[in-house]
Amino acid sequence: MSESDTYQRILAVETATRVQSVALIDGDELLEHRQRRVAYNHGSSLLKTIDTVFDGRDIELADIDLFAVGIGPGSFTGTRVGLADAKALSRAVETPIVGVSSLAALAYQPARISPGATVIAAIDARRREVYAGAYRFEEGELKTVLDDRAASPDDWRTTVEEQLSGELIQVGNGVERYDVLADWELANLDTIPTDLVAPSAVGVAQLGRHIALDEGPHDRVNLQPNYIRPSDAVLPDKPLGEMPEEPEEL
Repeated sequence: MSESDTYQRILAVETATRVQSVALIDGDELLEHRQRRVAYNHGSSLLKTIDTVFDGRDIELADIDLFAVGIGPGSFTGTRVGLADAKALSRAVETPIVGVSSLAALAYQPARISPGATVIAAIDARRREVYAGAYRFEEGELKTVLDDRAASPDDWRTTVEEQLSGELIQVGNGVERYDVLADWELANLDTIPTDLVAPSAVGVAQLGRHIALDEGPHDRVNLQPNYIRPSDAVLPDKPLGEMPEEPEEL
């Protein structure tokens, strides 16, 4: 296996929420991680942020072995921008690309720190819903326990209580948006404050390597965002009035 086949150098992007995250890793070493909250969307700043992770390094875009990108669920606009930019860069240097669940990327670091615990990730999806999933770190890999979905906070809470047991760790801004998740009192449940953990490109990079090694890279042309549900801005077949507004960013 050649060095490039092991996907040592990975550039990762995560833009499914208003937190913009870009990471550059080489093997197990994190070379650079830039993360910040954007005011509106990622379109005007993402490529500039990507440029900054290469500043002062002897690594260029052509040296990257794999591009990894968060594909949602999350903000329709943010996810679209991140995937479009990652695809364009991948195509420019003819480097493989892989898509990663943004909820899995959110759960990755807490799950890795607490192996055996189930991390339940929930971010605000608006319309009184959350995007949610559950994960556990076992045998050196993040395993999916409950598939990503859109659900009301009440339904998500019921699902967790009925289907999961053992140590639980709750992450994501769904906690601060919905009282039913914020006031959730279980003896086996710990909640990590939102300001301490966000969807991270570091998790995208690590998960992307595992996916590429286990399944191979994804087809660049057919790689699509995982919106889970239709966009608020989808137009009807026939005009019924004013064009709906683009949904507010997450």
